[in-house]
Amino acid sequence: MQSGYSAHIAPGEWRWVIVFGVGLVLLAFTPFVLMLVGGIAASDWQFMGVLHNYRDGATYLSKMFLGTQGKLMVQFLHTPEPHNPALIQVLYPLLGQIAGFTNISTIVLFHVARVISGVFMYMALYQLGALIWMRQRARRVFFVVAALGAGFGWIYVLVSGGRVDAPDLSIPEAFPFYSTVVNVHFPLTLACLALLAGVVISTFRPGVNSTPQINNGGLTAALASLALALLYPQALVPFGAALAVFLGIGWLRRRRVDRRELSWLLVIALPAVPLAVYYAAVVAFNPAIAEWNRQNVTAAPPPLALLVGLGLTLLLGLPGIVRALRRFEVDGDRFMLLWLAAMLIMMYLPTNIQRRFAVGMMIAIAYFATRSLEDFWFQRINRRWRYRLALAVVPVMFFTQLFVLFTPVLPVLIGRPADSHGLLLDRGYAAAFRWLGDRTALDDVVLVGPAGGVWLPGWAGARVVYGHPYETLQAETRYRQLVDWYSGRAADCAALLDQYSVAYVIRGPDEAVLGESPCFDDLTPVARFGRVSVYAP
Repeated sequence: MQSGYSAHIAPGEWRWVIVFGVGLVLLAFTPFVLMLVGGIAASDWQFMGVLHNYRDGATYLSKMFLGTQGKLMVQFLHTPEPHNPALIQVLYPLLGQIAGFTNISTIVLFHVARVISGVFMYMALYQLGALIWMRQRARRVFFVVAALGAGFGWIYVLVSGGRVDAPDLSIPEAFPFYSTVVNVHFPLTLACLALLAGVVISTFRPGVNSTPQINNGGLTAALASLALALLYPQALVPFGAALAVFLGIGWLRRRRVDRRELSWLLVIALPAVPLAVYYAAVVAFNPAIAEWNRQNVTAAPPPLALLVGLGLTLLLGLPGIVRALRRFEVDGDRFMLLWLAAMLIMMYLPTNIQRRFAVGMMIAIAYFATRSLEDFWFQRINRRWRYRLALAVVPVMFFTQLFVLFTPVLPVLIGRPADSHGLLLDRGYAAAFRWLGDRTALDDVVLVGPAGGVWLPGWAGARVVYGHPYETLQAETRYRQLVDWYSGRAADCAALLDQYSVAYVIRGPDEAVLGESPCFDDLTPVARFGRVSVYAP
């Protein structure tokens, strides 16, 4: 066989992937080191545990807290009323159970799980590349483009006056590296999509006639589908639609249904069906989940912002996309083109979860970018210039992800930690939350300002009146009630406390910003931590 080609992944390749992947994971943790270097540990500010997309990160910590209490089904602790639980986002209660069993801090375990899921994702991406290309160079090109590729979001945010709706600024689940800095389930979702795409492409390429079995991708497909249904069910919608159209085109051309292909479709689709039925039933019959679903609006970016956010990576892939449209070949191109089209179409259908359908988009675009580089660009660029251009192109593709990675810690580095308020709180709040954690149960309600309400459920395991725009039920009403109480505009101070059976009230610098409420005159101070006081009704 020609040097540089192999149908299998050699040990040296895996070492390269692991070193590269671990390096990217360590890079994702650089901002935490910079915060320590910036002196945050010695200041009056407390880092609360999650750096990027911290509001959603705080909800993951609250679900992990549920797991430490032996719970598997999820209730929203960011809302004051008890409600029926549901089997959603099950990964985080499971991690919480591990934290409870091992006595590891939920915050520490959250970040350890991020490391593991990130490395697994990078390995799955390379596995996908190896199933498509025999040549090691093409595999590595695909891996690098998929892992690092992004657009010109950093320019977009500067020229648009601060808008962050470009996908490489706001849709981490579409970009592998970005996904690793946000949470655990995004990189695991991308890993499952890569494994599933690898099974589809290797199974339906010309000349392959195998039926689903344990050792030929059948088990991998079923498990990946089930995992996606648990981790990120929206990912299966465009993927499944693309696969159905892909097979349907073949059946129409042959004018018959191929039983082998149908069996593969069922292996991929059926594991997710029970969970799909369950989710539909929960939304229909659980009022709390229905309200959460109503509020959980994630709109797609404007089309121009989408193009800017895909940027140079998409430009590199255009020749490959044009070739796929013209030839529509079964060997990879057809499915990847249909998958990309399904994601784009579903992003702009009138639903409240448009952005969710972009998950995995960079995998498809990286596929076409690699096709283009191997079959078009490299044919027109002198060999001496290829790697020189790569040294210029790769940083351009990756720059927005670096921009996103370090932006949250810039205020700390320039000595203005107050500008990172939200992911940092006055240290008194952390001490108060720990104190409350020893004195409250899951159904106890604490009244605290919006910034503290984000973190208290994950730190103390109690409920709050308002804490999250999606997971606080009737969030706008609860937020208005909270602000009115702390600002002194509430007509009856006791009404809010009685309505939600509030056990404790927190008063600190964040609440003082809302106003000086006379309602504290009727409360009893029970603890004080620096500038933060805890009251009982």
